[in-house]
Parts: sequence; structure tokens; C-alpha cells
Amino acid sequence: MKDYADDGNLHARIYAMRSRLLTLADYAALVRDREAFLDEKAGGRGYIEAKENIFTEQIAAILHLAEAATKYAPLFLAFLRQYEARNAKLLLTKAFGRQVHEQWYDIGPYTTLDKSLLGDELLLDGVRRLLAAMYGDDAFLHERGCERLEMRIDMHAAGMLQDASASFGTGAKKVFDAFTGRRVAVIALIWRRRLGENYRWDDGRIEGQLALMSGIFETDPRPQMKIVEETLDRRFEEQHRNGRMPPKLVDMEYHLEEYYYRWVRSQFHRDFHSVYCVVAYLWLLYYQVRNLFRVIEGMRFSLPPGEIMERIIGEA
Repeated sequence: MKDYADDGNLHARIYAMRSRLLTLADYAALVRDREAFLDEKAGGRGYIEAKENIFTEQIAAILHLAEAATKYAPLFLAFLRQYEARNAKLLLTKAFGRQVHEQWYDIGPYTTLDKSLLGDELLLDGVRRLLAAMYGDDAFLHERGCERLEMRIDMHAAGMLQDASASFGTGAKKVFDAFTGRRVAVIALIWRRRLGENYRWDDGRIEGQLALMSGIFETDPRPQMKIVEETLDRRFEEQHRNGRMPPKLVDMEYHLEEYYYRWVRSQFHRDFHSVYCVVAYLWLLYYQVRNLFRVIEGMRFSLPPGEIMERIIGEA
């Protein structure tokens, strides 16, 4: 830890980095020049390598900032752990014998799970023990079903964000918890709909699973879930009045993510001297990584430019 950046210095850097985030016009240009973009990122090695290279490129500055400021180091580390959670889910789904794309998120010196694990013969009990140790939660040893285990990983990853605010002062912690609470609500609603539509769980079973979140977080996430869900319902009601077809699950998930993106973006400029800009930037970067991955995936399946752009979450 070098700890050479005070709050003002760090916030100024974040503002400069925010100004360089891609716009919708930038994404459209990448989509139009797809061959050059893919060749540059993949180095001729394929789509998975292209996405891994994009991720490494996008988070390089965060790795530096994690060393630059002790105060915010837990926050940057918790952000990186969101991606390591995806590595954990990759190992889990592979252990369940499901076909997976072995894309790995390399978080540099903060890695807990080594990529070499992908080359091992992954037994489910071994992965359970690995997850139990990683998250300090013996429930991984007893939980059944890949989806329930994945959901527990998601909740622990979000919980790490909440834990990162423990060293903040009261005002900063309140700001940070607002970001985390709204994010947990989005995750919970996505899982509620997935469990109902994809896995045919009844309401009682779903609510029982979501209630586990109260054991991970300091506060019950359901009030925030209600706020987010009401906003989503109003949007779909308006679309229905305009003659649009009822939304599919993928549409609901897209709109939930878009809602959170727009809310985060609205928080960035609230107060230069507060934690607002730091937390907001991390989430805006998260969506930029998602968008770049969507561009690569659209190229992989030869989707037309307009169809790729329909799923990009960004600003003009």
C-alpha cells in the first residue's frame, strides 16, 4: 500500500476518469468497426480472450487506486470481489457438470481464487468447501441446488460492499449504504423473477430464499425492493398502454440494470468532497465493462448493429 493520494487528489482523478468513460456514440463506433475492435482486443485468440483482455484493461486504474488511498482501499477491494464472485460461480457451475465459457476475471494481486483451478477436476464437495472458506459461511456445505448456491455467492459479494463502509464516517457510510441497498434490491428482484420463471418456484419458496438476505445484511432489503419494483411496474404499464408486448425476463433484467445505472449516474455530482463520486464511478465502470462484453458477444453471434446497441446501457 503506497497511500500517496489524499481525498481531494483521489476525487480529482475520479472526475477525470469519469470524463473518459465511453458514450453511446463511442459504442456505436465500436460496433460499426467490429473487425478492428475484435482483432485489437483478442489478438487473434478468440472471444473469451478478448473479454479477458478488456476486463484487465478496464480495471487497471482501480488496481492502482487501491494502493494509492488507504481510506478507500476496502471499497476498491470490495468492488474487485464482485468480479471474483463470478469466478466462484464459474467453478461452481463447472462442478455441477454444466457447460460453461471459461472466462476468468483476473484481479491481479487481490486474487483469492487462482485460474489454475479451471484445469483441475472440479468435484462439487471440493468447491463447496472452497466457497465456505472463501466467504466464511458453512451454509455452502449444506445448501442444495446450483441456483441457491449462486444466489448465496451474489449476496455475499454484495455484503462485502456493505462491509467496506465500516471504516467510513457516519455521513459517508450513509451514502455508501444507499448505493448498496439499492443494488441489493436490484439483485434480489432479478433473482425473484429468475426463480419464478426459469425454475418454477412458488412464492413461498422464493420469499424464504430472499429472507436469507436479512441474515447477511444489516437491514432488510425488501423496502428498497418495493421502491425499485414499483418504478419498474410503472415503466411496463406505460409500455403496455403504448401497445408494447408484455416484457420477457431478459427485458425485465435489462430494465432493472438500466434503472440502477441511471440512479447511480444521478448521484455522481452530488458532492465533490464526499464518497458519492467514488462509489458512483465504480458502478459506472462496472456498466462499461458489461457494455464492452455485450459488444463482443454481439459480434460473436453476428448480431446487427442496431440489435447490439439495444442492450447497451449508457449515456449520450
